[in-house]
Amino acid sequence: MEKKIIYFNSIIMAVLAVIANLSGLLWKELYQKDTVSITAQMMGQDMVTLLIVVPLLLLSLYLIYRDSLKGRLIWMGTIFYFLYTYASMSFAASFNQLFLVYVAIFSLSLYTFLGELISLDVQQVKENFAPGKISKITASFLIIMALLLAAMWLSMIVDYLVTGVYPAALENMYTTLVIQALDLAIVVPAALLTGYLLLKDHEWGYALASIFLIKVSLLGTAILSMIWFMAARGVDVAMGQVMFFVVVTLGGILIALAFYNNINGTLSA
Repeated sequence: MEKKIIYFNSIIMAVLAVIANLSGLLWKELYQKDTVSITAQMMGQDMVTLLIVVPLLLLSLYLIYRDSLKGRLIWMGTIFYFLYTYASMSFAASFNQLFLVYVAIFSLSLYTFLGELISLDVQQVKENFAPGKISKITASFLIIMALLLAAMWLSMIVDYLVTGVYPAALENMYTTLVIQALDLAIVVPAALLTGYLLLKDHEWGYALASIFLIKVSLLGTAILSMIWFMAARGVDVAMGQVMFFVVVTLGGILIALAFYNNINGTLSA
């Protein structure tokens, strides 16, 4: 994808995200139709997106300007975070004054991500990756994470099918399990495929893993922020899920640092 398109789309997303995040944190009436739990989660995500994700997006643009391959891949991982986050906001948040902002970020991140993905020189990514054990560790991490995530959400759903008792999360999500649907339909299959390709030393495995690790690290940090906001407002949290996301987040960050330490070189536009 041309750099000017990357810069333009990213700046628009950053501006819209700052508007959405500041509104979520400071505009008390914005989330008034949402439950205490959902409001806490959205505010926790607003905080991380504003303080970590948007600055990382801008930093990656600077690295792209310097023709950094790492910068390009970090940028893609950040765009993937925006795609997942604002797909969630578009479908899960109660309709409010910023609905079109959520949809705009969702749409812009979707087509920006796909545009870069189909033009990415994955062979060049592999060639600029130094051989080492970290690729196998990363593949194992992604596969195990995907299986545990699937098991966690499926156990909730199967329990309802067996007992007829609606999942506690459904009360907070109103009518359906949006996050669980996104994870089971997109995140779990993508993580399993990425892990498999990386184990097979396929060039797409290296490209997708570098993107996935950034998304996992950022989203995991956002989830921990959500948990903190929920606890501060007296919302009960499942300790099993808390421990899962703590381990995944810390593991994702450490593995991402090691994985990116093996990436060198530049990538043409």
